[in-house]
Parts: sequence; structure tokens; C-alpha cells
Amino acid sequence: MAIPNRPCIALIADMVKSRELTRTLRPAVQQRFKDLVVFLNKKYAKHILARFVITLGDEFQGLLRSATPIPDILWDIDCRFSDRRLRVGLGFGLLDTPLQKEALNIDGPALHFARAAIQLAAEKRSYGGVFLGFADMDSVLNGIARILSFHRSRLTAQQLKIAELLRQGHTQSEVARELQIFQQAVSKQVLAFGWWPYTEAESAWRILFERYVNPKFEKLHAKHRRQ
Repeated sequence: MAIPNRPCIALIADMVKSRELTRTLRPAVQQRFKDLVVFLNKKYAKHILARFVITLGDEFQGLLRSATPIPDILWDIDCRFSDRRLRVGLGFGLLDTPLQKEALNIDGPALHFARAAIQLAAEKRSYGGVFLGFADMDSVLNGIARILSFHRSRLTAQQLKIAELLRQGHTQSEVARELQIFQQAVSKQVLAFGWWPYTEAESAWRILFERYVNPKFEKLHAKHRRQ
């Protein structure tokens, strides 16, 4: 395939402290890690430029054609894989190598930014996605990411189930029926874990990500090169 002439978003995810896993636990954790990658490739297929692929035993990477699904991808990464926390680096830029169906044997500024973001995430112990290469939007995207990640990390198992169903568009009464609990209990939990402030912050994040949807990429990249 030819080298893309428009910038894209590279995403790299790295499992934290994976070396601490015992030989007994590692096979099952690795399988769940693989299952997460398969899930992401299937769910976000229309937004993916090069499929997510495990590049090292405890790391995967992929390319996105659009920033639109990033809030949902980060939610799924945080909430569908609980064996270890995952650091996530996201870089915006061009590629220097031809595009592949899977994100292997590719290189360029997008990947360089994502790799630097992973290193920054490790140094600062930052979770929920670290963004680099988005020019003047880096600090804004990162600030919202830290708030949302902090919020997610404090959800109980029950609250996570409720939030996941609400994200899928279910009403509180439908959530109550699904979980076989009283609707009043759902309402109390929704208030307790601050669901509405969370969704408001995430909605603001989504508006910012609309700037990074092809074909707007080309105009943004030209602006970045002039800075």
C-alpha cells in the first residue's frame, strides 16, 4: 500500500508491571489481553486504519483514521481489562512507511509521538491516555483524560455495570431490570458515582476530537507544520 498523505492517530497500549505476573497467571492474562485486542478490532473496525496488533508480549498498537472513537476505546481499555492497568499513548502525525492491514512494520511521526506519550505516561504515572502531536490541544486533551481516568478508577464493580449499560443507551429502569435491582438503587448509584458530570466532561472531549476526523486532518496537519 502507498504511504498515506494525511495524518492519522497512532495508539500504543502497554501493560503496567507485567513482569510481576507469575508463570501460573501469565497464560490466562495474556489470553485476556489478546481477547481485548480482538474485541477492539471488531468493535471499531470502521474507524481503524491499521488493525491493532500485539507487537510485544505486553503491548499492542494500531492506527485510527478518526479520533471520534477515542473516548469509547479508552473506556473499553480501562474497563474490559482488569488484570493490570494499561498505559496508553496517542500520537497525531504522518507515516513514513506504506500502510499495512495490521499495524506492523510501520513508522513515522504518528508512531514516534505515541511512543513518546507511552514513556511520558510511565514517568508521570498517567493513565487514561496521554496525547502528543496534537499541538495546542495536547494539554486540553490530557487534562480531560486525567479527570475521566481518575473517575473511572474509583467505580465499584456494581457501578461499572450500571455505567456500561447507561453507555449503551439503556434507561435507568432498563438497567434496573437487567441487573435485577430496584430502580431507586440505580438512581442512588448514578448520583453517588457522578455519572452526569462524567458524561458532560466526556461530551466536551468528543467535541474536541471532532477536529481530528478526516478530511479535516490535512488542514490541521498543515497548520501544525507552520507552528
